[in-house]
Amino acid sequence: MDKSKHSSPAIVFAPAALLPLCGCSAKGASSTALLFFVYLAAVILIGVLCTRKIRSADDFYVAGRRAGTLNVAGSLLATVLGSSAILGSVDFACAKGWAGAWFMLCGALGLVGLFFMTKALASFKVYNLPELLGKFYGPHVRRASSGVIAMAWLGVVGAQLIGAGMISAAICPIPYRSAVVLIALVLTIYTAMGGQYSVIRTDLFQLAFVLAGIGGLFLMLVSKHPQLAAPPLISEKFTFFDLAVMIVGYSSTYLVGPDIYSRLFCARDLRTARRSLLVTAAVLIPLAFVLAYIGVYGANFHPEAGGGNVLFAIANAEFPRPVTLLLYFTILSAIMSSADTTLFTASGLLSQFFVPDAGDAARSIKATRLCAVCVAILACGIALFSNSILGVLLFALSVYSGAFVLPTAWVLVGLAPNRPYGVGAMIAGGTLSLAGKIVGGKWGSILVIAAFAAGLLILLAGEISRRVRGNAGRPC
Repeated sequence: MDKSKHSSPAIVFAPAALLPLCGCSAKGASSTALLFFVYLAAVILIGVLCTRKIRSADDFYVAGRRAGTLNVAGSLLATVLGSSAILGSVDFACAKGWAGAWFMLCGALGLVGLFFMTKALASFKVYNLPELLGKFYGPHVRRASSGVIAMAWLGVVGAQLIGAGMISAAICPIPYRSAVVLIALVLTIYTAMGGQYSVIRTDLFQLAFVLAGIGGLFLMLVSKHPQLAAPPLISEKFTFFDLAVMIVGYSSTYLVGPDIYSRLFCARDLRTARRSLLVTAAVLIPLAFVLAYIGVYGANFHPEAGGGNVLFAIANAEFPRPVTLLLYFTILSAIMSSADTTLFTASGLLSQFFVPDAGDAARSIKATRLCAVCVAILACGIALFSNSILGVLLFALSVYSGAFVLPTAWVLVGLAPNRPYGVGAMIAGGTLSLAGKIVGGKWGSILVIAAFAAGLLILLAGEISRRVRGNAGRPC
């Protein structure tokens, strides 16, 4: 599995791995369906209750900037622990051994790096990353970054709906297409109604399922086999070069990430934001080895599942129906906690094209809610009829990473923005990163590293030019 597959949040489930949980009996089917609809009703109820708190644009977009550590850290964890991260870590560990832990460890590394940039980030009272980029590099960069991120996140929402539809069809006796429409409808209702309040509160609800499911499965497996042999963190299967590519291409998206920033903008103060980052990183580190253990377990005892979906293969083969049901709800929660965040981000960015001034609360919130409906409809259409479009949309993720990460981090570490050179770094980095995604393999990984190297060199050239001009203007 190469790095390009790692960075994509698209989920591809093997249908054979998803066994209908309700097929055992009519009684079992009805009880499972009841749990499923109660779960969906609960997240909608959270959205309805959160609507009462919306009084201003700040309330809708950044939860009034009053969120505490529990809410910010919980929402960060729920967003990070999407189904791709969970299933990707397990499947990668099945193929590469304990190196599967690097997936989450690199995420934690990015969050720790962001800790040192939080003070600068908190000084800008904005709602999203493109607004921040606009302050640094001008309105054209703001619009361009909004378009790229909205396109990429549309693809992410579509990919998540595919996974949610398959999981829901396995949990409840409804057709896949009906399940996709139902999940899209639920996501749209609670996300559009309560805005960031809804996203944060439902994330906590969904995180409880994620941690319970993964933790429970791990404890059951480790009680059977406390020690497992597998290739170490660095081996022939996962080299230092592979790690370097993962740090550049994956950790960087935690250092500068639209969804992560939107959580930090909700924090009540700098201390809360920093503490939330450290709490999230502290949870991800042990969880990295928990997920790696599950993957290594699969490699040892279920080698037939090495092609993917190891988590489901283990659960279906070894555990009773209630445990497997909890795991399915775990992955559904992971999907929805990522999908609502990306849906809200994409709709907020799209609405900026129609209502650039988010300070006009009534118009801005109305536009974002309408855009949420439009994004959900488009993503639902992609999930149902145009899966081939996903690859094209997700290419925008590569452009985002190569183009915007370094120029953003450059300013947040205290260096002065230089608009012409910053834009040049974005164009060079985005182009090379996209080329790396297209090429794939080792050469693609080299191009990804080259994208960041080229962007850094251009930014350094701009800094040198600025200082030379400054010295030339000084009196002798």
